[in-house]
Amino acid sequence: MSRPERLIEPAAPVEIAHELPCRLRLRSAGFGSGLAETISTLPGVRSVRLNVAARSLVVEHDGRAETRSAVLRMAGGPPAVLAHAVPRPAPALFDDEEEPRLWPLVLRLALIATLPALPARLGTAAAWAMIAPRLLTGARSLVTHGITVEVLDALAVGIGAARGGFRTALFTDTLMSGGEYLEETTARRATSLLQALLEPHPETVWVEREGETLRIPFREVVTGDTVVVGAGELVPVDGVVIDGRAQANEASVTGESLPVIKESGAAMIAGSTVESGRLRIEAQRVGDETTTARIAAFIHESLTTRSEGERLAEENANRRVYTTLGIGLATLILTRDVKRLASVFLIDYACPVKLTTPVAVRATMAKGARAGVLIKGGPCLEKLAQVDTVVFDKTGTLTHGTMVVTDVISLDPDWEARQLLALAASIEEHSSHPVAKAVAAAGTREGTEHLPHGDVGTEVARGLFAEVEGAMVRLGSRRFLEEAGVSFAAQGCAVDRLAEAGKMVLFIGHGTRPIGLIGLRDELRADARTTIDRLRASGVSRIVMLSGDRRGRAEAMGAALGLDQVLAELQPEDKAEIVTAMKREGRRVVFVGDGINDAPALAAAHVGIAMPLGADIARATADIILMDDRIGLVADAREGATRAMQIIDTNFRIAMAVNTGLFAAASAGWLAPAAASLMHNGSTIALLAHALARAGLPEQERL
Repeated sequence: MSRPERLIEPAAPVEIAHELPCRLRLRSAGFGSGLAETISTLPGVRSVRLNVAARSLVVEHDGRAETRSAVLRMAGGPPAVLAHAVPRPAPALFDDEEEPRLWPLVLRLALIATLPALPARLGTAAAWAMIAPRLLTGARSLVTHGITVEVLDALAVGIGAARGGFRTALFTDTLMSGGEYLEETTARRATSLLQALLEPHPETVWVEREGETLRIPFREVVTGDTVVVGAGELVPVDGVVIDGRAQANEASVTGESLPVIKESGAAMIAGSTVESGRLRIEAQRVGDETTTARIAAFIHESLTTRSEGERLAEENANRRVYTTLGIGLATLILTRDVKRLASVFLIDYACPVKLTTPVAVRATMAKGARAGVLIKGGPCLEKLAQVDTVVFDKTGTLTHGTMVVTDVISLDPDWEARQLLALAASIEEHSSHPVAKAVAAAGTREGTEHLPHGDVGTEVARGLFAEVEGAMVRLGSRRFLEEAGVSFAAQGCAVDRLAEAGKMVLFIGHGTRPIGLIGLRDELRADARTTIDRLRASGVSRIVMLSGDRRGRAEAMGAALGLDQVLAELQPEDKAEIVTAMKREGRRVVFVGDGINDAPALAAAHVGIAMPLGADIARATADIILMDDRIGLVADAREGATRAMQIIDTNFRIAMAVNTGLFAAASAGWLAPAAASLMHNGSTIALLAHALARAGLPEQERL
């Protein structure tokens, strides 16, 4: 364990990895998002791009020496700027050194322009040198993978060059390279949307130990430490605010863009940013146990898990290479025209089919994550689009999971409703039961006065009792009060009305007299009914609610929501059995839950969706995690999945139609090789742009 420093640590060494007149690429283990943001504000700096995995910072600037010096000074300056440094990089899909480059395209265009002016031998040598990488790639692919798109490209370019058409071969190769550049850039854009969500941990953290505030490495923070976080810094742990007041932005974790006020007692999430103020936080989860770390692991898994659709698209694309080869050979046999053969070989079904599927899937997952919906890979997205049944656990999903007082009914003229609520709240405030909390909260909300009473006693799962004005007051179940001699037989109608409305009834007696009833209900989410309607509109044919409540109460809620089926009075283990039975019937099932006892059902369903406030085991078992406490995100996820599948299907149909037309034109001799390459690559890029533009979750107004 390294010794903590009381002074600011020295900065990590910074080196210049590459430099052009207006571009700097720097490397350092100390680079983080805070530094990148600071450098972006410097005069003359045009853009800053941070690659966490490669520990690389690329700065585009105006080329002035002063700007360059300011960037280098900031990058290697006071370590306070490096408070967001990253020791644990987010998983990277692309290596920074392999990112697409534009200069080879410029070099090819320059050679095309100057080729007529070059000596014949020099021009021929330069042309063969320029197209050699494509020819070698094709040969290598033929040896290792058989007939592929790369083989066809090499044949098309090689045939043109062998016929002496070096300008045509170069132009064709340039168009291919341009298409590859744009395709790679498009694919990277989709992936970068997801990688941007992986908020890094700070390299060092301020903690209070033995009366001193020390700066220690992030990895040395332990549960129970008091962590100090100031303005502009990332919160490194999950915990509770001990002291201080600040505005925190939790957008990277919850998707909520508006900052929230954090004071003593408030929960803090690792990965959020303190925008203003200062907080002392008791660390409850550190390291890989923090919310941010678990989200990062979840997203990393999603990026490496391919859907069945993606796998089939690639297999289908590879098979269609033989279609191109067959059309080309048939054209050559019938026309004896090598130029037509070259044109045909520049067209294929494989590129658009193989590329647009993963782009649509990945872009949907990325945009979903920004909206607060984490999807564990392409397979989950694909299955979500296919489901026909959605099963909700009631508490914590369709409802908030908290009771709320709806009715206060006086049964005795000596006790008015407000006085009755004051009595109940005065006694119930001594209990932590959800019903007691709801009654106490109602009393606070209504501003009732505290009524004096004796010591409060409890009978577990039955009710409370305390002496008031010389008589025993009891609050609880009907059986609890009737066993004490308090009869509610004469008030049956009032009790029945509350029960029929799906409400829980709290009975109150004073001595042996029944004096009141309090109706409570688990608060229904404001967007619950809208969510049900949207799921139906998206193609879900059956929506079911599971509940442990009494049948009458659960069915009343089901009727209000317009559900197809309500199963009530269930035991926790019943949920997984019900989901399994539905699957045996041939239904494709989504289960939405949040509790520990929901984990088996989440695992049993085709797709399990966990609410944000759910138990850890539920979130670990789920295929989709909602990071914002809105049930409407379930409908958002379904609509986004359906849209992704529609994009893939539409792009496939368009690609088949366009390329079939191009094949016909090329075979007929209407398309020169350059034109065939331009139209084929252009249509592929258009389909990729269509996938990126349309993919994602629908825009919904938050309630």
